[in-house]
Amino acid sequence: MLIALAFIVTEVVILITYMLRRAKGAELPALNTVNIRNLLLATMSTASGYALTRHYDLGGTDVVPLLLLGCVLPTLAGTALGNTSQSWARLTWLPAVLGGLAVGSVNPDAPWPW
Repeated sequence: MLIALAFIVTEVVILITYMLRRAKGAELPALNTVNIRNLLLATMSTASGYALTRHYDLGGTDVVPLLLLGCVLPTLAGTALGNTSQSWARLTWLPAVLGGLAVGSVNPDAPWPW
């Protein structure tokens, strides 16, 4: 739980920093285009994290937060990070994979809860 929360907070901080820099006049592109590859990687890593903790019974109300926090948010954070820094431009997939895996593997009933 703490690792997933740390990833979610980090991704939100990245997005807020990106939006503030863009609002102050930095010439950064809008986040209206999503990299499909990173979205698929985030989805697969969320599903992999969920498969690792297969003791968790997924209900209908858990699907939307899992998709938003494990797929969409990490993908947007990776895109924002890649647009902000040239050194991160090749590693936009990393926040998507790590964030998806961390959120997907949250399970309070697992023998090793995150």
